[in-house]
Amino acid sequence: MPSHPHQIQGNPDLIEKILSEIARKGPMSFARFMELALYDVPHGYYMTQTVEADLPSSDRIGWSGDFYTAPELSPILAKTLVCQILAIDAQLGHPAQFTFMEIGAGNGTFAGDFLQECQTIASDFFHRLFYQIVERSPHLQSRQSARLSEVVGDWGKSHLSWKSSLEEVDSDSVTGVVFSNELVDALPVHRVRRTNQGLREICVDYRGGHFVECLDHNLSPKLVEYIETHKVTLNEGQTSELHLAAEAWMKHVARLLHRGVVVTVDYGHTRSDYYCSDRKDGTFLCYYRHAISTDPYSRVGEQDMTAHVNFSALASVGTTSGMDLSGFTTMANWLIALGVEELVRDQDQESEDVRALAHLLRPHGMGTTFKVLVQRKGMEPFPVRGLRHRAFFDDVLSSH
Repeated sequence: MPSHPHQIQGNPDLIEKILSEIARKGPMSFARFMELALYDVPHGYYMTQTVEADLPSSDRIGWSGDFYTAPELSPILAKTLVCQILAIDAQLGHPAQFTFMEIGAGNGTFAGDFLQECQTIASDFFHRLFYQIVERSPHLQSRQSARLSEVVGDWGKSHLSWKSSLEEVDSDSVTGVVFSNELVDALPVHRVRRTNQGLREICVDYRGGHFVECLDHNLSPKLVEYIETHKVTLNEGQTSELHLAAEAWMKHVARLLHRGVVVTVDYGHTRSDYYCSDRKDGTFLCYYRHAISTDPYSRVGEQDMTAHVNFSALASVGTTSGMDLSGFTTMANWLIALGVEELVRDQDQESEDVRALAHLLRPHGMGTTFKVLVQRKGMEPFPVRGLRHRAFFDDVLSSH
């Protein structure tokens, strides 16, 4: 067992666990390191509260935490989505039970805004609505429950439920919508680098009191399959990510959906952009108190880790798993198509809502970096209002 874990910053119990595994099994894949850093029970980043005395709250998410999401910025994403969900409900024939499943609900901010809007503008739908949250973190489940009980009161006792994983959800049990926002970017990724001898996987070892990266010359069959399926090509010296966990996630989503729509909101790219030669170091980033870094070996278990989403791969595996692609666009196009401007038309242009909208629509920020992927299952093609404005790209399915 390495004897100098004190030289590495982060959660000491988590670091000890990682070092112990490396000592027993040798260098671990970066995906395994990321899985432990974010989701280890009970020491991973998302499975714990912050314990730093100088932070004003225990939140990981929000202005006082490490990063914020679109729902933390404004209720606009939830309010506009309700209008799209009502149209999907009509296409499904107004089922007696409409399930809205949110995977990875954070602090419950989106869920609260969504349910409040349904209560206000669609009482019939609200009484047929069952809101199911899939959340790995017991701490976040508790926060979500507390927040939503304030919003919906007794309604939630029979219309709200939680699962800890997609594996707990029965196949073909969901008629309605499966939604996620900034979830897939936090799933563990394998990292690879092109050398003059070919693609090599980046692994994590421990030497001289520090975590260090090394290259594994033997790619696993699953990595080889991903590379071939999605036509991953890198230049010599280029580093990038392979999204095996995201593929497994999408297969689970397709399995549990009986009839309905999957809406995936996240920051990412199509395949041709993701692996372009200009993206020399890949897309992996860390977030700590809203500061960005590329060092995953600092503050282990105490900082967020993300990688941009390969939307072409998600669309492809969705199709091979029995779903159809409805469309793909930017967040700005999605919000505008759903009438976001009408929500703020009569407001003071200096108001918080208008400022938040400007941030969400920013051409070189969230408005174009964030994308919306819409897939359906068990439904004939129908016009999706949020996809009315075509984006500047059409190659989400180019890997097929």
